Amino acid sequence: MFVMLVLGWLVLSGEGKDILFFGLSLPPLIAENKEVAGIFKEIHEIFGITGYVLIAIHAVAALVHHYVLKDNTLLRILPGKH
Repeated sequence: MFVMLVLGWLVLSGEGKDILFFGLSLPPLIAENKEVAGIFKEIHEIFGITGYVLIAIHAVAALVHHYVLKDNTLLRILPGKH
């Protein structure tokens, strides 16, 4: 998650845009360079998509445990269902 934050900061820095973080104006990490910003943007998108895929795999695995393997793994992670 921290890497995603820094990559986004690098993208905005490279595009020459203001970087606002909870109302604070942060300094750019790199000089304005659209080509480098594009590279960081691609990496940022790849990491984001990878994160979504991992979340989906995790959810599917929980459902497989519950409906296919019929163990209590899903029930154990739910609050108040111990």
